[in-house]
Amino acid sequence: MPATIVVGGQYGSEGKGKVVALLASRSNSPWLVRCGGPNSGHTVTIDGKDVILRQVPSCSEPHRATFCIAAGCAIDEAVLIRELELLSIDRQRIIVDPRAVIVTEQDRESERRELSEIASTCSGTGAASVRRMSRGSDVSLAKASNAVLSRCRVETVAPLLHRVLDDGGDVIVEGTQGFALSLLHGPDYPFVTSRDTTAAGFAMEVGLSPRLINEILMVVRTFPIRVGGSSGPFARETSWDEIAKLSGAPQVFPEYTSVTKRLRRVAEFDIEAVKLACHYNRPTSLAVMGLDRIEYANTGATKTSGLTQKARTFLEDLQLATTIPVEFAGTGFGTFDVVTLGSRIRHAELCHA
Repeated sequence: MPATIVVGGQYGSEGKGKVVALLASRSNSPWLVRCGGPNSGHTVTIDGKDVILRQVPSCSEPHRATFCIAAGCAIDEAVLIRELELLSIDRQRIIVDPRAVIVTEQDRESERRELSEIASTCSGTGAASVRRMSRGSDVSLAKASNAVLSRCRVETVAPLLHRVLDDGGDVIVEGTQGFALSLLHGPDYPFVTSRDTTAAGFAMEVGLSPRLINEILMVVRTFPIRVGGSSGPFARETSWDEIAKLSGAPQVFPEYTSVTKRLRRVAEFDIEAVKLACHYNRPTSLAVMGLDRIEYANTGATKTSGLTQKARTFLEDLQLATTIPVEFAGTGFGTFDVVTLGSRIRHAELCHA
């Protein structure tokens, strides 16, 4: 069975962790693979509580999954171990590729000195990646990390995934950040991240042939967000107060970054930006988060019949503009605040529910 890649279609924080958890809930024993580094946090609901994960892949039922940290990852040892303890993940179910690079305090200090002007999270992810590319003697990989070796299986991830896929298993790759932040293809360099953030880039980081990728699920928000501060151009920027007014919410619900706790910038939906991300990623389906931001009355809906006409029109217009079906429609912050539409939206269902 081919693999699925979950990718962000805007500036990150679209809800990729939520989507990975939803996909994983369909499988009895999913293999979940995290890309990137500790510079981005993904939120998932576990036992009724929201948990932010920066290294471990997202799953609402962690006892059923096998977790993998890809070769292209950067690892903060303390963050990884803390998350493994939080989720009570057994050593045999967390596999770290020996080639993953270890983030050092020097990496974090370097980014604090050099990248604060572009609102970097300064997690050290980019600096660690630069050191790995330099191939110097100061590079530390996971295979030499006592912290990782004591708590994880350290084994080359790609061949394991190849066997799982050959045997008909489920592999879900959890991408990081969003298309507009791609180091190679983002439109606003240098206001980008330290890696490519396309589906093709994530497949490369993991070690999967493009022929093994069957599904690419791209996640977008009704109101895209990016890191607060001097994080770069942001078309159609608005405010959380304005969104509250538009949606009819009883109060303002601002959002903060999961890693740095900065107030996020927010903008109105930009269909041309989403279409561009679709051209680069060629998703087989979309997930749309934030129907509750369009109209507060959509909050917590789990069926199409619970969506307002404005929300259904938004979904239909998005599908018509991109020619890509919407599979998940998020209606709140929780993992299971979602309407599952399946592999294709039925026009009549959206227009006449």
